[in-house]
Amino acid sequence: MTSPAALLVKVELDALKENAGLMGWTFEEIDDLTFVLGLPAKDGVTYHLRVRCDGYSATPPAWHWCNPATGKIDDPRDTPRGGNFFHPSGVICAPWNRLAYTMVDSRGPHSDWEIGVWQNNPHTKACHSLSAMALRIAHELTKKYEGRLAA
Repeated sequence: MTSPAALLVKVELDALKENAGLMGWTFEEIDDLTFVLGLPAKDGVTYHLRVRCDGYSATPPAWHWCNPATGKIDDPRDTPRGGNFFHPSGVICAPWNRLAYTMVDSRGPHSDWEIGVWQNNPHTKACHSLSAMALRIAHELTKKYEGRLAA
């Protein structure tokens, strides 16, 4: 039986796939709740995110930086720095990223945010869908990006 999270994710992934095609991003669906998205930075480097959506939308997705060739996640060599959301710990610092919460990931900078009300957090702004989240990350990579977290 398909979970409620998988049904919602399917609807949102259809929109995200369309946006990825229009924007020239790469997109690979791993399973019903996981996908890999490739977004270009302003220097031409493509960064990849492995996104896990279990529990969505009660909890936000987990946006991991990844290397699609090795499958490794959260390696500083595959993580951008700069911008409003690229935290020095290596996580995207936004209420719509599960990894930003200290209770979920020790690198998460926010013990002051409540994960169950992430959509009502004023820092979420317009990022209430997977497409909006991806567009925000793409914006940061093309406008605020300052290079890799580690060489």
